[in-house]
Amino acid sequence: MTANARWIDRYLIDDGRHLPDIVIDEDASATAASARYRVATCSCGGRMPDHTPGSQEQALAVHLAHVQTKIVPAKGARWLPESARLVLLAAAMMVVWGACYAAGNVVVADQALTGAAAKAALGGAVILGFTLDFGLMVATRRYIAPTRA
Repeated sequence: MTANARWIDRYLIDDGRHLPDIVIDEDASATAASARYRVATCSCGGRMPDHTPGSQEQALAVHLAHVQTKIVPAKGARWLPESARLVLLAAAMMVVWGACYAAGNVVVADQALTGAAAKAALGGAVILGFTLDFGLMVATRRYIAPTRA
């Protein structure tokens, strides 16, 4: 498993709704002479499938299989890959931020602001651009990223 795929798996597991409760099965550990892990519960309240205790990676794989049953693919267009949707979102965010920055410069020039007033107006425009970008990300997250069923 690549480092990137491992990060994505960790994101799916630690999304705040599916936190595993991994325990060491003492009976199996005693017979195997090494720690045997199993997933006892999930924070979503869903029933975890019974499985024989194994390594920690096996327990995480069982939990990941449980998580995969609870999420669905992104609602984005099937013909447009997720990476292209991310690029479009990044481009739209740059346009929004650039428009706010340009508007801040227009206000500074139009009002003939100087010194601290000019910096405050331009800083406010930049913060407004970041705020609008955050709102755009939240509004389009279900279109771009995986969603829960």
